[in-house]
Amino acid sequence: MTDYSGRASRREFVTDVVRIATAGALSATVIPTRAQALVEPMKDAADWDLSWVDLIAKASDRAVFDWPIPGDPGDPQILYFAERYLDNCATIYGSRSYDARVVFNIRTVAIGAALNDSAWERYSLGAEYNVKDPTTGKLAVRNPFWHRAPDPAPGVKLPTLEDLLQRRAIVLVCDFALGHLATRLANKAGRNADDVHRDLKAAFVPSAYSVPSGIFGLARAQNAGCAYMRI
Repeated sequence: MTDYSGRASRREFVTDVVRIATAGALSATVIPTRAQALVEPMKDAADWDLSWVDLIAKASDRAVFDWPIPGDPGDPQILYFAERYLDNCATIYGSRSYDARVVFNIRTVAIGAALNDSAWERYSLGAEYNVKDPTTGKLAVRNPFWHRAPDPAPGVKLPTLEDLLQRRAIVLVCDFALGHLATRLANKAGRNADDVHRDLKAAFVPSAYSVPSGIFGLARAQNAGCAYMRI
């Protein structure tokens, strides 16, 4: 199990990719290795769905919340602040016409937050990322950000990713990180990495869009007018 839950998670993630890519480059001839393919996603331009750009560009209020590490599902701050933003818009505008949107830019080692319960159970993502289900206290076998955590205090209800999607949130999923995860899972199971990659993409939560990288997703969302929120 690789523990990516600490502050150095992003550095460790990139280091792992560079190490694999470097080893592949030294042994490669004409055919690129899978690790090298991760550096530049192997997709045609027509394969990327950018309809989400129009959705947020038309909104009167919009913010992109960068989500690079899982965080604690028992204290889902990124969901809490996204909910607060939408609540604040409702308070400010009241009955006036407005359209507020939040975008979650899920990347690096938080990538599991964009996957459904079936993928969490099938690939033991709780163990992969050392994420515990706040309801059971054990390693998560379902997406703990999709399910509501126990109330931390009387009258306090924590938000879920499903709550935010019902309020028309948009999820961007870093395909670079997804490919890296697919390779790791495939190596453990003795499977083909491309097959696992496709399986993970089919397990996206609703309103999720694949982007070449979290870097692209964050920049494109800001280009479409989103304020950048880092929690």
